[in-house]
Amino acid sequence: MIRKSSLLLGALGAFLLASCASRPQENAGADYLAGLGSAVPHSPQSLGVAEHTSYWDDDGTSGPGYIVVDLRRQVAEFYRGGHVIGVGAISSGVENRATPAGDYKILEKDIDHASSSYGIIEDSNGKTVNADATPKTPRPPGTRYVPAPMHYFMRITWDGVGMHEGFLPGYPASHGCIRMDRNVVPKFYENSYVGMPVKVVR
Repeated sequence: MIRKSSLLLGALGAFLLASCASRPQENAGADYLAGLGSAVPHSPQSLGVAEHTSYWDDDGTSGPGYIVVDLRRQVAEFYRGGHVIGVGAISSGVENRATPAGDYKILEKDIDHASSSYGIIEDSNGKTVNADATPKTPRPPGTRYVPAPMHYFMRITWDGVGMHEGFLPGYPASHGCIRMDRNVVPKFYENSYVGMPVKVVR
C-alpha cells in the first residue's frame, strides 16, 4: 500500500533554521525550531530543495537492504533487493556544518534519542527564550535547558551524525544530521538494523 504525504515546504522566512533536530512549532514559546542561522538565499533551488513527496511502498521484495542519502536532491531512499521501497524527504547540514558524504553503517538505533549538543532554553511557563542553545549556554534565573529531541535516531558516525525525525523547511538546515519526514522515518527505523549500509552522496 502506497503511503504518500506532502512534504512541508515551510515558507522561506528571514532566517535559516539550523538545528540538528527540533520539534514542529505550534506557537511561540510552546515548542521550538532550535537554531537560528544565516539568511535564507532567494534561490533555494541552488541548495537542492527536497522533493515534494515522501512515501513507503513495501512490495514484499526480499534481499539485502541499504539506504542512500542524496544531499543534492535532499532525499533518503530505502532499498531492498536493489529496489526502492521507500523515499523520505530530508534536510541535511548547512554549508558550514555540512553532512559528510561517504559510506557508513548504522551504528546505533534509539527511538527516543535526544541531542547531547543542541537544544533550547525555556522559562518556567515553557516559553522559549533561546532557540539555539547548547548545554554550556548561560541560563537566566528561572530557566532550564531542554535537549533537542531526535526521535527514530539512526546513528551513522560516532561524532554525532545520524538520521532522525525533524523539521523540513525544504533545504539544508541542520547542524549536520539528516532530518527526515516524520511520516516515513518510522518505517525507515523499523526496517533498518544496526550494521545496515548507508551511503551519503553529493
